[in-house]
Amino acid sequence: MGLLDKLQTHIETKDTHKNESLRTRYYAASPNAILQWLESEIQSNAQTVRRIDANRGELSFIGDGWDGLITIVQVDGGRTAVDFTLNREQRLGTDLGQIITHYYEALTQQFPLRAIGNKSVER
Repeated sequence: MGLLDKLQTHIETKDTHKNESLRTRYYAASPNAILQWLESEIQSNAQTVRRIDANRGELSFIGDGWDGLITIVQVDGGRTAVDFTLNREQRLGTDLGQIITHYYEALTQQFPLRAIGNKSVER
């Protein structure tokens, strides 16, 4: 990621993001399993879970000077999409892209990765 990416105050993942590290990840796990695991992982990173809505597949959380929303949706029988939206008020501060990268890497250690964006991953 370049300097301009680090100065962003709003960042979100999507299937077609120009930066591959910010493309939606799809895992072979149930939305509830991912949601529960993320809740515990967020707390172990000294961040605060603000709200969980299992019916909508959303987890809202905050860190030092920023806040985030994770959306977890089962798209078909074997894949669950995980997307992030992060915001901070100050131009300078925590690198939001690094937070997303951290959680995607941790998720990939915990659950089988099936796709990044529109590309399937070899098993």
